[in-house]
Amino acid sequence: MKFEMWSILHILFIVSPIIFVVILYLFTKNKDKDKLYKIGVYISLFAVLLLAARNIEIFIVDGFIFSGELLPLQICHFANFILLYAFWKKDQSFFALAFCLNLPAALLSIIFANSLTNYETMFTVRAQVYLWGHMLIVGLTVWALLVDLIRIDKKVLLKTLKIMIILYTSAIIINNLLSLLNIESNYFYTLRPESGTPLEIFFKFGKTYNFGFFEINFIYLFLTAILGVFVVLIFYLIYLGFNKFNITNQEVSLLYRR
Repeated sequence: MKFEMWSILHILFIVSPIIFVVILYLFTKNKDKDKLYKIGVYISLFAVLLLAARNIEIFIVDGFIFSGELLPLQICHFANFILLYAFWKKDQSFFALAFCLNLPAALLSIIFANSLTNYETMFTVRAQVYLWGHMLIVGLTVWALLVDLIRIDKKVLLKTLKIMIILYTSAIIINNLLSLLNIESNYFYTLRPESGTPLEIFFKFGKTYNFGFFEINFIYLFLTAILGVFVVLIFYLIYLGFNKFNITNQEVSLLYRR
């Protein structure tokens, strides 16, 4: 079975996080916070194991040669560890990072799933992990919001933006250092955009410069960074809207109980 964009399989892939969230929410809505955090840890660990299975397959297929694909530093790969740490440590900055950055990135990877068309069949570990991994990132993050585990204020948002700057800057440096070792990588898409995504437009606006081994496209990086901050702020506003709606509903429920 070969993946095709906007096929029935792709549509099912798009709605899969919704199905996951509904099922998980119905089974956990009455549990206390400690149990909810533990459930989040267990599911996050499962997602990390899926990622490990993907890496094992890549390592074997590539002839036991190390490649940049094996380091879990891409936005969606890294999201599994962000969620695991957030649930484990109950860290709101990491929850904010998952909701405001990893969630929209995973959503884009589901909608613009062009990478899956590169596989001859969907019956490979790597293809299946792409499906289940992205579904879990989106579904688990939305579930955490629905069961009131995510609390984002301005202080948490600013800390999250600082973490993003560190991660983004580190990705630029790591990608170039790995290229010096003839290891191809493109973490956080700082070297070039993912094919078939809107980032391709930004890349065309700029020009790639080489300073020795160091490769950089200033305009592309600047526009991508601005887009990243914009997306984070949009999802922060979505969070505020949801939180206000949720509080209003709770107040109405209390009035009815009286």
